Amino acid sequence: MSDMQRILDKINLLKTLYKQDDLDGLVITNNIDQFYLLGFYFYIGEAVFLLYEGELVCFTRQLYQAPLQQKYPFMRVIGQDKQMNAAAVQEIAKLGLKRIGFDAEKESYMAGSLFKASGLVETSSYISVLRQTKDAAEIAVLRDSCKIAYDTYEYIRPLIKTGMSEFEVAAEMEKYMRIRGASATSFLTIVAFGENTANPHHETSHRKLQDNEAVLLDFGCIYNGYCSDMTRSWWHGDKEPEEYTKIWTVTNKAWKAGIAAEKPGMRCQQVDAIARGIITDAGYGPYFTHRLGHGVGLEIHEEPCNDQTSSAVMKKGNVITVEPGIYLPGKFGVRLEETTVITDDGADILTRK
Repeated sequence: MSDMQRILDKINLLKTLYKQDDLDGLVITNNIDQFYLLGFYFYIGEAVFLLYEGELVCFTRQLYQAPLQQKYPFMRVIGQDKQMNAAAVQEIAKLGLKRIGFDAEKESYMAGSLFKASGLVETSSYISVLRQTKDAAEIAVLRDSCKIAYDTYEYIRPLIKTGMSEFEVAAEMEKYMRIRGASATSFLTIVAFGENTANPHHETSHRKLQDNEAVLLDFGCIYNGYCSDMTRSWWHGDKEPEEYTKIWTVTNKAWKAGIAAEKPGMRCQQVDAIARGIITDAGYGPYFTHRLGHGVGLEIHEEPCNDQTSSAVMKKGNVITVEPGIYLPGKFGVRLEETTVITDDGADILTRK
């Protein structure tokens, strides 16, 4: 399938969704949603889309007008350096469109107020729904992104030595990912040593690694727009405490069980419960302080999520992390994480060779 046909198919799927709510079209201002539809990256505030039965209209900076019109001949591009939201409202009135929706969850207060005052309708996140299920082309890019992350782990682990700081390790990892083709990190790289590993979202620091301490790396990259995410934990030294060995073993068991439980038709809540139950039964329930996992795609945190509050049911094409952890304050912590894709009958780990 050509890239152009994939774009047109996404647009048609989006039309099907909003028509079910008796809408005539949508205004789309979120730059990640715009990238999902076109595969072209606008910075925040650089474009507003108006999608309706007749066509897709893009209000954007004049410097983009000619190249976009050439690249996307089906789209009408209007050069508009300022007041793009107002221009979209004016175009809606000019076209006589009656029920145009906007994504209230993703809209700024000022833009949302303008749209409501102009008679536009607050809607749910139709594009977020589409983004939950990745097609084959998206999964291929995600696989490449995850491979860069995994290769980075294999590269950095033997290089980590006593005396290195968390910042030094993070810098080396990020340089390697960029050399491999990543455009950025998926999030701020977490490198944690010693007691810092007991903080699930530790902020990487000048802390230096000492002999016989815990190490935790949580990282990922953005490759062709798509994120990866993985975590590894191990003991640095030859005097691993019995308690560290125990929590690593329990976490590993929960990690494997969570991945084994993933399949189409499975409730995300139940996947979380299976892994969480293993940690709870081992006596560490209070020390698993976050959800089992989250969706990954154009953003590092998407739906669906493996957690106890989720009502989502897994579908083929969902990409979700499995990342159980046990964190003992003041001592050390363990987290093991893979990014997985739901297949016809199970889950495939993306964060590997």
